[in-house]
Order: sequence, then structure tokens, then C-alpha cells
Amino acid sequence: MKLKMYFMLMAIGLLGFSLQSCDDDDDNIKVPAELQNALYNKYPTAQWVEWETEGSYYVADFYYNNWEAEAWFTRDGIWQMTETDLPFNDLPSAVRNAFQNSTYAQWRVDDVDMLERTGLEVFYVIEVESGNMETDLHYSQDGILLKELTDGGGNSYWPPVQPDNSVMNSVRDFINEHYADARIIEIDQEQGNIEVDIIHENRNKDVTFDTQGNWLSTSWDLFYNELPQAVSQAVQTAYPGYRLDDADYVETPAGSYYLVELENGGPDIYVRVTENGEILE
Repeated sequence: MKLKMYFMLMAIGLLGFSLQSCDDDDDNIKVPAELQNALYNKYPTAQWVEWETEGSYYVADFYYNNWEAEAWFTRDGIWQMTETDLPFNDLPSAVRNAFQNSTYAQWRVDDVDMLERTGLEVFYVIEVESGNMETDLHYSQDGILLKELTDGGGNSYWPPVQPDNSVMNSVRDFINEHYADARIIEIDQEQGNIEVDIIHENRNKDVTFDTQGNWLSTSWDLFYNELPQAVSQAVQTAYPGYRLDDADYVETPAGSYYLVELENGGPDIYVRVTENGEILE
């Protein structure tokens, strides 16, 4: 019985070793010299490099400047994105100050990332926890809060979506013309539209286009005290007993309006109001 058990344990050990060897091979693939050169051209001091694949991309895991990072490249060695793990104290001072003055300042910081992507502005992600709650806070380099994703919704990052060049030219031309000096943070394709996040006049604005590059709308968050008095009074008169939960300003080709979200313990309602207090159907 003891001898039989000995051989069973040996077999399990050898199987485990074999599986581990296979995993190691998959996690550190051999890549063409062009990819190696692309990595070291961008990060000359990269150390302890390991390669893997993610979809159609080659991803290098490595260390530089005492930071852990992963850089994404196309098969022909064109850099697309780098995600770098940072200590909190290595964040830009504007980002640290914005976080420390936010409502999340007392939450525990679990992770900090810097995201660099081709053609887009750098942004930073501070992952915070409080009890069973998790939130990812996205900040621009100058400390503007771009978005809040609850329950770790922002832990997986991919290179930016790049629509057809002619479409992107139309998108960029429109943004340059209507939002001078805007910085592009994000480009996504969602629900058949192109969603572009920009920073303009120190605000995070969402600009939406159709797949042909035609502008559909632009919106951004507002504080309650930014609502015109006519808008606030119109909402309070039409919906007594409701409390303002959120407000956006929305621009469209047909005109602009304020989108006000109201709550009173039941389902939230959304009201569109013009600047002079007219409630739209």
C-alpha cells in the first residue's frame, strides 16, 4: 500500500511539473527581433522582460525606473499602450491633491496605474476600497476627475479603438473647430456610435459621433449651483417633492438643454429643460 501511494504521489508531482512547464512556456513566448527592438527603443532600461499575447497584440511585461509595466505592440512592432503600476507618491502632485481633497480621501488605496496610449492623453487610475465597495477613479494629468467606475469596472485596459482614418479626421476636425485646445482622453465605439472623451476648459466632456463622423451631441456634468435659476425653479415647480440627483449640460445640432436627474425614493426621472426654464417633452 505504501509503495502504491508513493508512485501515485510521484505521478501527481510529475504531472504538476509538466503543467507548470507548459504554463511557463505560454507566459514567455519568443518574439521577433522587431518587437524586441521596438520595446528597447521605447524603454532602453527595460529589465526582466517577459512576452505574452493578448488577442492580436504582443504584450511585454517588464520593469523600468523601479516600476512594473506592460507595453502593448502590434505584430509589426508598433507601440499601442503602456500600463504602469505606480506608488501613490509617484503620482503627479495635481492628481494626489485632487484625490486627497475628494470624498474618497478616507478610502484605502489598493492600486495605482498610469495609462499611456497612442494618440491620446495620459491618465491615471486610483483604485480605492471601503468595506465591500470598490471604485476606480480616473484622473487627467492635471487632476481633473474623468470618471468613477464602481466594483472594479476599470481594471482591464486595452489599446484605443481607432475608427477609419477619414472618420477620425472628421472627428478631430470637429473637436478642433468647436472645442479649441481640447485634449482627447478616450475613444470608444459603443452602441454604433463613436464616443470621444475630451478635456476642454478644465472639464471632462463626452462628444458623440455616428460611424460616419457626424456630430450627434456633447455633454458634461454640472454642479447644482451651476444650474441657471430659471432651470432650478422650473424643475421644483413641475416636480415638487423631488430631489436633484445629477445634472448635465447637453449640446446637440438641434439645440442645447439641461438634463436634470430627480429622485424621491422611487425610480429616478430625467427632465430636459432649456436655459429659460422651458421643460421639453
